[in-house]
Amino acid sequence: MCCLLLFGNVFSPTIAQAWGGRGHHVICSSAVHLVQNENLRRFLQGRPHTMGHLCNIPDIYWKSLPPSVSRSGDPAHFLDPEVLGLKVKNIPLDYAKIEKDFLGRDNRFKPAAKIFSVADDFGSLWWRADQFFRLITGRKDAFAAAKTPQNRKEEQDDKLPYNQEVYAMMVNMGLMGHFVGDAAQPLHNTADYDGYASGHGGLHSYFEEAVVSAAPANLESRVYEEARRIRKAPWLKPGPPLERLRAFSAESEAELPQLLGKDPIKRKSEARVEKGMAIKTPAERHDPSIGWKRYERMITGDMARASRFLAALWDDAYAAAGKPDLSGYRSYRYPFTPDFVPLDYLTPASGETSKAQ
Repeated sequence: MCCLLLFGNVFSPTIAQAWGGRGHHVICSSAVHLVQNENLRRFLQGRPHTMGHLCNIPDIYWKSLPPSVSRSGDPAHFLDPEVLGLKVKNIPLDYAKIEKDFLGRDNRFKPAAKIFSVADDFGSLWWRADQFFRLITGRKDAFAAAKTPQNRKEEQDDKLPYNQEVYAMMVNMGLMGHFVGDAAQPLHNTADYDGYASGHGGLHSYFEEAVVSAAPANLESRVYEEARRIRKAPWLKPGPPLERLRAFSAESEAELPQLLGKDPIKRKSEARVEKGMAIKTPAERHDPSIGWKRYERMITGDMARASRFLAALWDDAYAAAGKPDLSGYRSYRYPFTPDFVPLDYLTPASGETSKAQ
C-alpha cells in the first residue's frame, strides 16, 4: 500500500500519538499508585480513571480542535534532535537560546532545508511537560488562601476557589502525564519518527498502537510492578524538571537501535520524491501479536519508566505547591474536555509553524 504526500518532504513530522489511548491510560493510572506522599496518593487513588482520561486529552480531544488551535500544540509531542545535529544529552534547556542559535540554520536531518520554525521543526516536548509542572506549583499562594467547603452546597460549587484550585491541579497533573509518556516513547525522540529514513516506514503506529493493543489484559499490573522496582535513575534525583526530562529522553533515544532491530518486517519501506510528491510505501510487517512478543519487554519497561517518573513529578509538584489539603474536595465535576492550554514558552518566531507557510 502506498501513500502520496503532495509537495512535502518525505520525512516531515506528522501528528503522532505516543502509546495510543491504552498506553497513555496505563501509564497514568499506574502512576496513581506510585505516588509517595500519602495525602496526594489517597486523593489520586480514587481517580485512576480520571487521570487516565486526562492523560489522553492532548491526543483524543485537543488534536480534534480547529487547525488554528491544534497546529501550535502538535509539535509539543516530540523532539527531533537530529534537526539540530545534536544528541539528546547535548540539547540546551533554554528554549529561547535554541530558537536564537538555530533559527534559519541548516536542517541537519533534511538535505538542503533550513530551520524555518524551531517549534515546528524541532519540537518542544520537555518544555510542554514542564509548563504543566509550573502551572501546578504556581498556584501555591492561591491554594493557601482557599478555604475548604463548609457544607454540601459549597462542596458542589464549581466557583468556590478551593474547588477550582483542586480541579486545576488534578487536570494539570493529568495533562503533564501525557507528555511524560511521550518522552518515554523512543520514536518521539527522533526526527525519523516513523522509520522511513531507515526502511522501517510505518513503525510508529505499529509499535505504539497496534502492538500495545495486542498486549494481554494484565498490562497495567505488569507496568505497575516493574515501575515500583525502579529505585535509582538520574531522572529520579531532585532537580529542575527540564534537566530530569532530558536525562529521561536520553534513555529513550538509546533504545532506538534496539527498537529498529526488533521490527518484524517482511519487506522494507520505500520513500522517494517524484515531481514534488513524496511517495511512501510502508514496510510490510508480521501481525501485531508477533510484534508484542518482540517488543514486550521494551514496551513494558518504557511504560514503567514513564509511570515511575510521572509519580515522582506529581510528588514534587504537590510539595512545591505547599502540600495543600485535598481531603475537602467532594465535587462531581469531571474533566471531559479541558480547554486547550496555549504554549507559554515560545517566542513569536519559534511559534510560527512551517506547516502553515
